[in-house]
Amino acid sequence: MPILRPFRALRFDPSSVGDLAAVVAPPYDVIGPAERARLIARHPANVVRLDLPAEESGDGADDRYRRAARTLAAWRSDGTLRKDPHPSIYVYEQTYRVPGTDVERTQRGYFARLRLEPFGAEGGILRHERTLSGPREDRYKLLRATGVNTSPVIGLFEDHSSGTAERLRAIAAGAPDVDLTDGDGVQHRLESRCRA
Repeated sequence: MPILRPFRALRFDPSSVGDLAAVVAPPYDVIGPAERARLIARHPANVVRLDLPAEESGDGADDRYRRAARTLAAWRSDGTLRKDPHPSIYVYEQTYRVPGTDVERTQRGYFARLRLEPFGAEGGILRHERTLSGPREDRYKLLRATGVNTSPVIGLFEDHSSGTAERLRAIAAGAPDVDLTDGDGVQHRLESRCRA
């Protein structure tokens, strides 16, 4: 059975960066060069500098990952990023409009550490059916260089009782730690639940 645990998130400090909406970015794999430049122009500490480090002229094979690691270290040192004081499970909610309609939807989930276990019948986690080797290697190199997971892995699970959905809805109904609307009009809310 999969084992989940709380962790201490590394988050942008609003007293350092100001509006958190200026430092968030879409997932790395949907950002092209023009969008990346726009995000950096919006705020010099936009997370795209860590999550999608660009190759620069004269770079060696892994220089962009090392550059991301140096940026991460600098932001931790100057207070741009701070580690939460206590391990938590983080409830995350997105509210968005379905493209081309007036339909609004909300999806909820949570961030937690998941213990690695072997694939196969003896494990409780199934592998993604179409993971490409290039992106997999890219994320591994970034993780190895920085020591942090900048792109969370999304997992799905069946909950026949609907108990998890009800608990997430109840937690999300409270005052969130973070509440922002991104450039695409998607509202993001994050609530930490300390489980020290």
